[in-house]
Amino acid sequence: MARVTLLVTSLLLCYVGGAAMFFVHAIHFNEGGPAISPYLHWALDSSFGFIALTPIIAVLLPLTVWLIRGRPRWLFPLVFGLSFAVITIPGPLAHDMFVARGTPIAAFVTHHFGDHSIVMPPPTEYTALAKMTHQFVAGLPVYVVLSIVAYYSIRLAARRVR
Repeated sequence: MARVTLLVTSLLLCYVGGAAMFFVHAIHFNEGGPAISPYLHWALDSSFGFIALTPIIAVLLPLTVWLIRGRPRWLFPLVFGLSFAVITIPGPLAHDMFVARGTPIAAFVTHHFGDHSIVMPPPTEYTALAKMTHQFVAGLPVYVVLSIVAYYSIRLAARRVR
């Protein structure tokens, strides 16, 4: 059950949460991206997040259980979502280092899957602090809601297994 919990939580936070963060960073704030489909851009960013964040989620899940012990269980997804939002604050900086426009991974994906005829608008430049603020402010409600969905989905599945 622990592996299923980790997988479900990771998939929800990294891919559904990744879609929300893709919208916030790439679309709403026009932070830019390579000349690839927005769906491929989302999949690339979310897969990077899944690989980077799953080990962190594996530690955060039992840590949250420990933090709320002796308290109402409904606190679990709130504490977990808040903790995850805090942990992902530097996410935009990691993204920019590894998969953003101008990195070897982005160049590879653009070369093989991009459309070089697309004229990409110039990205809006933001400071690192602004990007991290966007991440936390947008991520907090998204990650809390997704943590609630994961929590109750897993509880429901566990009841059905028993």
